[in-house]
Amino acid sequence: MLAAMRRLLVALATTLLGGAILAPQASAVLTAREIRIGDHPGFVRVVVDFTGGRVETGEVVATDPDPFPDGFVRLPLTRAGVRTTADPVREHGVFARIAQNTGRITIRLTGTDRRFKYVGYFAQHTPERLVLDLYKARPPIAGAEITRGRGGCLRLTSHTVTRRHVNAAGRERNLFEHSLVVRLRRSGGRIHRQKAETAFQRMWSTSFDYPPAPRQDGTLEAVALSAKDGTLDCLVQVRVRMGGS
Repeated sequence: MLAAMRRLLVALATTLLGGAILAPQASAVLTAREIRIGDHPGFVRVVVDFTGGRVETGEVVATDPDPFPDGFVRLPLTRAGVRTTADPVREHGVFARIAQNTGRITIRLTGTDRRFKYVGYFAQHTPERLVLDLYKARPPIAGAEITRGRGGCLRLTSHTVTRRHVNAAGRERNLFEHSLVVRLRRSGGRIHRQKAETAFQRMWSTSFDYPPAPRQDGTLEAVALSAKDGTLDCLVQVRVRMGGS
């Protein structure tokens, strides 16, 4: 009888201990805790730190992915119970804040009109965080040129920009429908001319004339945007001299 009572007490203690351990896990919800902002040569990086679960980029679908015209970016993250306790942050010319809705939080980024041309994002784990990069629209300075995109998604292997013509070539890997756009941007970041291309056997090339422009520094870039929400998928870019008579 005594032995049976001891077994019952041990089983009860084990059940209570297990419940105490599992209760915080069961009640944990994905929570945005903090926003951090850092400046880099080619982009401004916004990091949102999370607790209470694993951050999945598939839960983010941008509703306003183009920061160039007005400086605004809106990126909702949808998950049952998700919440935020993060304070707004204003640094390096970017104001970042998170709005709370039922089953959704929306990351809102605001910068100066025409300062940024793209926003891209990805998740990192242990610790959990969502990384958002706002790419600067003006011609890339030293350290901001990109000739190989993340994971080799795009490569720029050769390029020539004369006063009226562009030639460029490179490689592609795993882009949606192997599609990309080659763009020539003016010194202020505005697109001066662009041409869509499709890679064949992982190779791409382009050749096009562009309208007259004053002699200036510009940006030659090849870019792919997400078919899901129009955010940046892959980018290569170099500083060039364009225009002139």
